Amino acid sequence: MKQKLKHLLYTEHPQHGILALGMVLIGLILIFNDDYFFWPPFMISVLNDDLVGGVFVVDGILLLKWALSASGKIYANRNLLIMTAGLLAFEATAEFSHGFIAHKPHMLIAGVAETVILIFVFSIIGKSKKHNY
Repeated sequence: MKQKLKHLLYTEHPQHGILALGMVLIGLILIFNDDYFFWPPFMISVLNDDLVGGVFVVDGILLLKWALSASGKIYANRNLLIMTAGLLAFEATAEFSHGFIAHKPHMLIAGVAETVILIFVFSIIGKSKKHNY
């Protein structure tokens, strides 16, 4: 049983799997917390919509699907990582903005964590294949 599970979850791209898990978890947090964003005031209803969290979840699922697939298409990897970087940049900016407005250190720490994950994504992008040689 352990071998079957290991074979099923094997990937040559474990960094993508880790990133996918993080994106899904961030998305679930945003989906289940309807009062997460509170600034800017005119965007509260848009930012707290479950669609925002859903985009994170879908991105994570697609990243995991790519990491577990045998084909590993380069263009799909590139596009997914660019989308992931954009989502993380948005989230880090939102965390820093909320932290400065509310004067809450834990929000600033979340912004730092999102920035670190964003740098991790840039590292993956830098090490990924760029062409089909």
